[in-house]
Amino acid sequence: MALPDGAPEVTRPAEHVTPQMLLQRCDSPLLLAATRCAITRGHLREITSSDVDAVLEPLRGHRRYNAITALRSLFRFAQRRGLTFADPTRHLRGGRGAGPTVLPMTAEQIRAVQQAAATPAQRLAIALAAVHAARPGTIRELTLEDIDLPGRRISIAGHRQPLGELTRDALLAWLDCRRATWPDTANRHVLITRKSALGTGPVSASYLADYLGRHQRGISLEHIRRDRILHEALATGADPLHLVLVFNIDHTNAMAYAGAARSLLTGPAGQELSPHHPA
Repeated sequence: MALPDGAPEVTRPAEHVTPQMLLQRCDSPLLLAATRCAITRGHLREITSSDVDAVLEPLRGHRRYNAITALRSLFRFAQRRGLTFADPTRHLRGGRGAGPTVLPMTAEQIRAVQQAAATPAQRLAIALAAVHAARPGTIRELTLEDIDLPGRRISIAGHRQPLGELTRDALLAWLDCRRATWPDTANRHVLITRKSALGTGPVSASYLADYLGRHQRGISLEHIRRDRILHEALATGADPLHLVLVFNIDHTNAMAYAGAARSLLTGPAGQELSPHHPA
């Protein structure tokens, strides 16, 4: 999603991430199978194009397309970190993946969301979805312990990441409102209501959907979250491993978003929107 003060914030993954960590995060049978040759060879830089072809040979359709996408991304990562010099996937020519494509939100939709965000709680929820791609359930579960204002960090579903200016400003405005309205509440969740302030649990799913989600003129927080991931994919060359690191999503969804971005970058305009793919 294009943020109110300019282009989407691009979060850079930590520099200490290794290929082994990536494979563990992706947890993909395809990626693990593709690295058997690396285990045999002893090092990534020893892998040849023939090794890659041998791994891909039995794969067809979506499985082959996804494996090619993952391998290309893995070796781009390895080259950037100096772990390998040649790219044994350079010769690969995978066909465009089949299936529906997600399209970015229109300028009219973005303006509608900005105009509808009238309260501090609404602005915070939208910032969490639009900047950090936080799911509605994750927004509900966010606690004060997940916020590190001095360190400018935030933990989204256990994934620690930088706290950008837009989210920080929205968070400070809401916390001021929260303290003024419920100064004595024992509830440690960031978002609270008159009802939840009396206990310790999160706000209800219906509150988030009815009050914060559906008041954006028909555009849900989930729609905003997906648009954010798609824009990151468009801004970073449709790299699925980057999406895994930045948003803590699984490899299947990362590849789906990367494929959608690649289609938008290389294909004709006017493709149909499918709000259910990827997740």
